Amino acid sequence: MDLTDYRHKVSVRVRTFEVDSQGIVHNINYLKYLEIGRVEYRRNMGYKILPNGIFNDGLKVVVVRNEIDYLSYSYLDDLLDIYTKISWIKNSSFCFEQIVQRNSDMTAICTASGILVNINSQNNSEKLPLNFINQIKDFEKNLRLI
Repeated sequence: MDLTDYRHKVSVRVRTFEVDSQGIVHNINYLKYLEIGRVEYRRNMGYKILPNGIFNDGLKVVVVRNEIDYLSYSYLDDLLDIYTKISWIKNSSFCFEQIVQRNSDMTAICTASGILVNINSQNNSEKLPLNFINQIKDFEKNLRLI
């Protein structure tokens, strides 16, 4: 799997409460791993999460779509690498693409994409701020502006 476009990676270890009776990670946990990747991606940009759950740049985004393709399994105590990039930005939305890979043998466990929408205080979609767009343009190599 080609990881050259992924400039952000965070690792998580599979914990006992994330596996089923067969010792396999339950599929719902991958949504949690993907969220860890997205949050750490933003932290990597220098932002902090405030007590209200919003980053300190005021950007309030919600996930409106997640898509996951499960390719393999992971097990208790596996170290998983979560690769994250933003592949495109539209007016008020953008797309994270992610790969979860087992660290020990580089097996791709799943690939995913998530679309997030910026919303205002009335929970209506709102144009993404230019400083956010420019920061992502500076960080991502192959970002598409749609």
